[in-house]
Amino acid sequence: MAALRESVVHDYLFVALAAVTILCYVIGGAIYRLYFSPLSKFPGPKLAAITLWYEFYYDVIKKGQYTFEIGRMHEEYGPIVRISPHELHISDPEYYEELYSRSSPRDKYPYYTNQFGNPESTFSTVHHQHHRLRRGAMNPFFSKRRIAGLEEMISSMVEKLCIRIEEFRQSGQPIPMRLAYMCLTTDVITKYSMARSWDHLESPDFSPIWCETIKATAGAGVFMKHFPWLFPVVRALPDRLVAALNPGMLLLLDFQRSIERQIKEIMDRKGDDEQLYLVDGQPTIFHELLNSDLPLWEKSLERLWQEGQVVVGAGADTTANALTVTTFHLLDNPDKLQRLKSELEMLMPDLCSPVKLRELEQLPYMSAVLSEGLRLSYGVSSRLQRIAPAEELKFHDWTIPPGTPVGMTSVLMHHNPSIFPNPDTFLPERWLEPAPDNRPLDRYLVSFTKGSRQCIGIKCVFFLPTLSLL
Repeated sequence: MAALRESVVHDYLFVALAAVTILCYVIGGAIYRLYFSPLSKFPGPKLAAITLWYEFYYDVIKKGQYTFEIGRMHEEYGPIVRISPHELHISDPEYYEELYSRSSPRDKYPYYTNQFGNPESTFSTVHHQHHRLRRGAMNPFFSKRRIAGLEEMISSMVEKLCIRIEEFRQSGQPIPMRLAYMCLTTDVITKYSMARSWDHLESPDFSPIWCETIKATAGAGVFMKHFPWLFPVVRALPDRLVAALNPGMLLLLDFQRSIERQIKEIMDRKGDDEQLYLVDGQPTIFHELLNSDLPLWEKSLERLWQEGQVVVGAGADTTANALTVTTFHLLDNPDKLQRLKSELEMLMPDLCSPVKLRELEQLPYMSAVLSEGLRLSYGVSSRLQRIAPAEELKFHDWTIPPGTPVGMTSVLMHHNPSIFPNPDTFLPERWLEPAPDNRPLDRYLVSFTKGSRQCIGIKCVFFLPTLSLL
């Protein structure tokens, strides 16, 4: 009995010691972060400086509200704030090109990139030099010349969508334009990247499950950013269990598997007739990557399907979103829609006559509509951090230590009233008039970010005017 009591006391002491140790660790960590961390001098909420759970609350519990909480922080604390134990955020349009530098090395922040479950993709590559290797192989596919060479394929996809729209018009049914645009952009990017379109435009109801999959991918990322170690766990679970726990996560896994299957098929058929992998005479992305001079380890199936997830997901979703937002605002502003139609009619007196991309690029109001649509559709609506690995960044009187993740956010930039007066209003005319203080507005349009790690799709921007002809 005495031995039993001694054992129980020993267990209680062990638990108490463990609890005290954890408590000391938490308190000690909080004290360090508040008073001794290299970031302790920067203003911001104390709770955000202590723990990442502050961000978790706004992004997971309150469903994606941390961007707006950061905006509130700037109103209270000024243009630079500490938004987490490890990260700073800046709200100053004039600093954007310094942070997103074209000439100085910039790494990405693993905490951000890990949320997508594709660490081997170019987008999620952390280190600057490694990114240059991967990006260099991808750049030729998104050059303006290469995109212009796809005009015939894009036009045929647009025509297919026009036929579908006419079907809905004749039936009297409302058409879900978000889904329709998503099907269009998906069919274009899958055809160009993997030589086989997914043919979502053929779906009678415009593949709502596919649109839900992309939405689920973004939703899962917000949660998985805090628990990236769950990705391999989830992939190891039976699909039934994943569906019961989180249906959106199963949609994401199915998306990844479909990309993996198609990339593997391309790898298995390497050496077949090269004509199978041409679109309008242009080589498709993943067949060409396999023939490139990238090191062998950069051509593994694991890496390429992760690259494929980003190419298809981003190429489909962000473009469809920009088209949807632009279409909404045009329909909501009949005078602006009429002005755009009048400009197009001057170029195309016969609506059935073909029109070239280079001709559309010369239309001033079309370009203004495109820019304003991009301003209000953002691309990525959360902050995008950059790290200067070996350089102290200067911001006004502040010195930012090397290796510190620093972010800026397009939503806050695009709604800055000092740059864009009446920022919540759709005003294409702002792009045709002298900007405040004669500052070029293009400098502050950051839907694609800027610098050496800006979105690779920036040269594809005039896909959108072509599609706007709808």
